[in-house]
Amino acid sequence: MRTKLALAALVLALLPWLLHDYGLQVAIQALVLGVFAMSFNLLFRNTGLLSFGHAACFGSAAYTTALLISRLRWNFAATLPLALTAAALVALVIGFFSVRLTKIYFTMLTLAFAQMLWALAHKWYGFTGGDNGITGLLPPGLLGNPKGLYYASLMALAVVCAVIHLVRRSPAGYTLRAVRDNPARAQAIGISAFQYMVAAFVLSGTLSGLAGFLQVAWQHSVFPDLLYWTTSAEVIIAVILGGSAQFFGPAIGAAVLVVLEAVVRSHTQYWPLALGMVLLAMVLFFPSGVVSLFQRRQRQEAPRATA
Repeated sequence: MRTKLALAALVLALLPWLLHDYGLQVAIQALVLGVFAMSFNLLFRNTGLLSFGHAACFGSAAYTTALLISRLRWNFAATLPLALTAAALVALVIGFFSVRLTKIYFTMLTLAFAQMLWALAHKWYGFTGGDNGITGLLPPGLLGNPKGLYYASLMALAVVCAVIHLVRRSPAGYTLRAVRDNPARAQAIGISAFQYMVAAFVLSGTLSGLAGFLQVAWQHSVFPDLLYWTTSAEVIIAVILGGSAQFFGPAIGAAVLVVLEAVVRSHTQYWPLALGMVLLAMVLFFPSGVVSLFQRRQRQEAPRATA
C-alpha cells in the first residue's frame, strides 16, 4: 500500500511537467473538486448524512475571498483564514438546524439553506454583483502561476486527506460511526449524537471552504452558480463515481468526472446525456465506485499468482 501511495505521489508531482496548458488546467480543476469531494465525504461516510447544502460552504468561502479582494484590496492568500471562517460559520448554522432531522428531511433542509444563499448572491447586485458575479480576481505569485496553483491544490488535497485520516482513527471518528450505525444505542450510553454530528458538519464545511478558495484562484471569478444546488450535486456525483467507502475514492471520482467531462465536451455538446449514462452504469453494475473495480481485479489476480 505504501509503495502504491509513493508511486501515485511521484506521478502527481511530475504531472505538471508532462501536460500541456489545457491538460494542466483540467488537472487543477480535478484537484479542486477532489478537495471538495473528500471534504464532503468526511460527513457523508462517517455520519451517513447526505447534504445538498455543501455548495453553501464552498460558495461562501469563494465569495468571502472575492469580496475581500475586490472591496478591501486584500492580498489573495491573506483571505484564506476568513474564507475558512465564513465556511465554518455557514456550516455551523446549517448543521445546527439540519442534523436534528434524518434522511430526506435533512437533505431537503440543507438544500433550502444553500438555495437561500444562492438567491441572496444572485439578487444582491450592489454587494455580490448579482448574476454578473465578481471578475478579474487574478492571484499574484505562486497562485497566479498554473504550476504553482497545481502544487498548492495538491498540497491542499494532502492536508485534507491527512485531517480525514486523523479524524477517522480518533475516538471522535469511532463515535461518529457508532452514532451512524446505531443512534439509539449510542444515545443510551450517553453519547450526544447532536454535538458530534454538528462538529462533523462544521469540519466538513470548513474543508469545503478550502476548495472554494482554490476555485477562485483557478477561475479568477465568482458567480452565484457556486452556491447553486448543481454544485452540491456535482460533488455527490464525484463521490458516487469514486466510491464513498474507499478512502481516496472521492478524489479519484472527482478526477474521473473532470477528465470525462473535458473529453466528452471536446467531441459533443451532449455532456449531460453522457453523464447520465455513466451514472446509470455505475449504479447498476459498479455501485461501490471505480476504485472497487481495481480492488476486485487484484483479488482475482492474487489466486492466479499464488497458483
